[in-house]
Parts: sequence; C-alpha cells; structure tokens
Amino acid sequence: NGVQPGTYYGYRVYGPYQPDGGHRFNPNKLLLDPYACAHAGGLTWNPAVFGYKMETGDDLTFDERDSAPFMPKCVVVDPNFDWVQEAQRQDVHWDETVVYETHVKGFTRQHPGVPENLRGTYAGFGSDAAIDHLKALGITSVELLPVHSFINDSNLLDKHLTNYWGYNTIGFFAPDPR
Repeated sequence: NGVQPGTYYGYRVYGPYQPDGGHRFNPNKLLLDPYACAHAGGLTWNPAVFGYKMETGDDLTFDERDSAPFMPKCVVVDPNFDWVQEAQRQDVHWDETVVYETHVKGFTRQHPGVPENLRGTYAGFGSDAAIDHLKALGITSVELLPVHSFINDSNLLDKHLTNYWGYNTIGFFAPDPR
C-alpha cells in the first residue's frame, strides 16, 4: 500500500542457512520478485551475487557480502494500463493461420524501412515498415522469441559477447528493456 509506480525494490529473505537440509536463506543477497513486471539495471557478475564464498569452491559456505549493488532491481508498474485503446486481435481460422517466429532485434536491426533509431526495439517491430513486411508475407500471427528479462552469462561477457537470444531468464513477466 502506498508504493508508487516507478519504485525500485527487491527482497531479502531470512531463515536458516542449512545447505545440507536444502535451506540457503541469506539476507545479504537481494532477490528479484519472480512476478515483477519490470526490471531496472543489469546484473554485474561479482562474487557478492553468490550465496556462498565462491573463491573457496565450497558451495556450503555462507557469504556475508551485500549483493544489492550488483543486482538488477524490480520496478513497480502502473497496473491500470488501458488496453482498450490498443489494436484488437483479429480472429483467424486455424486453417488460414500463418505463424512467424522471430526475434525483435534480429527482425528489425537491418530492415531498411525501419527508422535507424528504432532498429532492434519493440517500437521498431511495431513500425509501419515492419508490419507491412509481415503482411506482405501473408503472416497472420507472430510468435516472439524470448522478450522477458534475462542476464548475460559471465563466460560470454569474458569474451566480449552477449546473450543475444535471451534464454537465461530472470523474470518471465518483465520485458527485457534492451
């Protein structure tokens, strides 16, 4: 109650630290709300994000470092979005359905009709040029590859690469802001 849209938050969970019994409560670690509808910031790989002292190689140890500076934060969103003004879905019979599976960034990043500043974005995917292209192909339904919030694996970052496809999910209900 009283929390406004745009407020950042995370959870701290208290309880026993008994790894042998399956309990790894560690209030030093900021946790994300699995039902958050938005995230801000990214994960910075740092030993503090682990619940154990990873330098020891023993995952039964207890790490007291605060992970909050290295963690993305959940964001409270306005639950009163008015979907009435949005385009209505059209009914298409199954025998006339043509599904196109695509990735927002991959579909738009080099499309010549999508404005350069919108390439790789949701806005670019919703641009007239992108929609016209899909319609010209006869597409009736689009399935987007992962659009939810995800993290980059540390081994990719070490190679100066990123998780392009988005399969390392941290929030199924939070669209990735990239």
